[in-house]
Amino acid sequence: MNPFQWTGGLSPEPCVRSGPIPPFRLGSARLLRLTALALVVSTLAAPAADVLLLAADDATLQPVLQQLENSTKTTRAAWTSWSGRLEAKSVVVARTEGDPLNAVAVTTLALRSDPPRLVVVFGAARAHDPALKSGDVVVSERFAAFDGIISSVGPAGAGSNALTWMKRPHPLITAGEKETPTSFFPGDPAALAIARSLNPPHGRLVVGVLGSANQINREADRISWIRTHWQTSTEDGESAHVAGTALLFGVPVIGLRVVDGTPAQAAELVLRFIKAWK
Repeated sequence: MNPFQWTGGLSPEPCVRSGPIPPFRLGSARLLRLTALALVVSTLAAPAADVLLLAADDATLQPVLQQLENSTKTTRAAWTSWSGRLEAKSVVVARTEGDPLNAVAVTTLALRSDPPRLVVVFGAARAHDPALKSGDVVVSERFAAFDGIISSVGPAGAGSNALTWMKRPHPLITAGEKETPTSFFPGDPAALAIARSLNPPHGRLVVGVLGSANQINREADRISWIRTHWQTSTEDGESAHVAGTALLFGVPVIGLRVVDGTPAQAAELVLRFIKAWK
């Protein structure tokens, strides 16, 4: 009999066997490890929040933050978020800065640290659909990130013509590390059904495609070209990139945009949605 053989205790120190070892003592270290692992897995899997609310700037977020109960502020790297309760729901609020890169970063941080049941991105937008008027609300049936383009080959001095460019879908990584060219990201049907019931105080409610890119397009022909290729209803800096990030993480998403809206109008809209959402 080897008196220095490890018998399954909490540390592999020399011990002398003087009789039978109780079964629980023999497996105690393994039991502790398995229990700890189970706790970690269950913590990561469970949603930490009901809703993640994302908007471009402080002016749009402030009316929401003023309603947030038991608010806690957290800073991770360069991004700040607030957590608390709103309409008896646990909510995380974060700022996207209104551009794709920051939006993807802050959305990813929030989805990893406080996994929500639903992502809501909201704010103002510029119209692509010529039928839209200031004050109209567009709710996302789909999202389109229209920043992917391929230009034609041209020699130096030949100039540039954006209307001859070709559409380039985003190559999303899907199951099995397979690249899937994707032009549109879906909005959540259940959240869309609730959003349809909202009555905008200043215009119509329209279901459409929320488009986004780090662009401000003001040329009518260019806007028409984007709308032809991506069916966009509106344009903003981050909605589709938030939606694409949520899709990759398997979290439902909805977008609410007020055409030429003020921060107060956008905040009022999202607060009414949160009240109606279950």
